[in-house]
Amino acid sequence: MHGVVLVWALAASVTLSPSRDEQAAGPAPGASASSDAEQEAFLTEAKVVKTRGAGGGGSTGALRATLRLGGLQHDALVQTIDQEKPFFDLPRGREMEFRDSYKNNAAAYRLDRLLGLGMIPVTVVRVHEGKRASFTWWVEDVVMDERARLAKKIAAPAVEAWNRQMWVVRLFDQLIYNTDRNLGNLLIDKDWRLWMIDHTRAFKMFTEPKSPQELATRCARGLLEALRRLDHATLAAATRDLLSEGQVKGLLARRNFIVKYYEERIRELGEDAVLYDLPSRVD
Repeated sequence: MHGVVLVWALAASVTLSPSRDEQAAGPAPGASASSDAEQEAFLTEAKVVKTRGAGGGGSTGALRATLRLGGLQHDALVQTIDQEKPFFDLPRGREMEFRDSYKNNAAAYRLDRLLGLGMIPVTVVRVHEGKRASFTWWVEDVVMDERARLAKKIAAPAVEAWNRQMWVVRLFDQLIYNTDRNLGNLLIDKDWRLWMIDHTRAFKMFTEPKSPQELATRCARGLLEALRRLDHATLAAATRDLLSEGQVKGLLARRNFIVKYYEERIRELGEDAVLYDLPSRVD
């Protein structure tokens, strides 16, 4: 991989309120980056003015970085982890063909946009302190994560709309073979939009989903259509600097499994019982 990698095309358009120290140190946020392209450009070009631990109890050494470019200041989630091992012993057991990489964050973002979801914040790859890293747009207006929501027994104001988002998450995790979807990586903003972050332990080469029983009984209509359209050439071109040929083929095989599952349900129950409409959040 050579040079800065711009990934593709939603995260919320926001500006940060600077602390007293930040106000004294430099320009305050005075602009916003609302489109994917604007956010990609900012994440790629902006100067890192400070970093601190990202919190959340993760094991990848993630950082929260404050970036500044012109009149815009915003934070990013920075991850430099890039490990591959024949196997790795985890509390839940031994994982074979272990891969934990920042590249997967960018791959998940690109795939999200190919599928027309807009549920993963904009992510680019750039160099940070001599190492390649993923820089993910820090989602503002987050009120809690899914772990906190469940712990506090907070019900979504529109249960059906919430479930429809969660069904997408469950499908997406099976599609990318995500082995580390902890509830702290599902963020909920003030509008009850769900955001998926941190996909470093995903994109295995296995040809079947990790837990097919986790697939919901219903699927977003537009998502199923996008899965049907996804082909090798498109996926390989979108992730050529991030995923191996084996990973691309594994994902497409899992796609076939998932599409077949829903097509069988449609034949048995009819489209109205299986498919639902979910507005795209891609600009």
